[in-house]
Amino acid sequence: MTRGTETAPGSIRGRTSRETHGMPLDAAELGYDRTMEALRKLLADRFDVDAASDLPADDPLFAVGVGLTSLEGIEFLCEVEKQFNVHIKDLDWWVYETPTLGAVAHYLIDLSKKQHAHLEG
Repeated sequence: MTRGTETAPGSIRGRTSRETHGMPLDAAELGYDRTMEALRKLLADRFDVDAASDLPADDPLFAVGVGLTSLEGIEFLCEVEKQFNVHIKDLDWWVYETPTLGAVAHYLIDLSKKQHAHLEG
């Protein structure tokens, strides 16, 4: 994947989730394919990842693969939490296990299901 590099001085690439999406998304309701679509859109809009729609589910988010820096990885984590209205508590998984886009989608679906069960219980 290639990444766009042109950014106005002092600005952050792309827009925030609130500027582009409004209401939080529910990964459990969306299912895997639509959650992947939302994550790819976030990468394209916010992090200038070219051809995000073609991004394989098993490409690592950092270094090779998507190519996010560690700082962008944390920004992506924050945007995912905002967009899906979740709190990712397992930061070791996020930082040390080099998640893939598919793994993030599955994680969000599981987390969303747990939140639903907690609200219903």
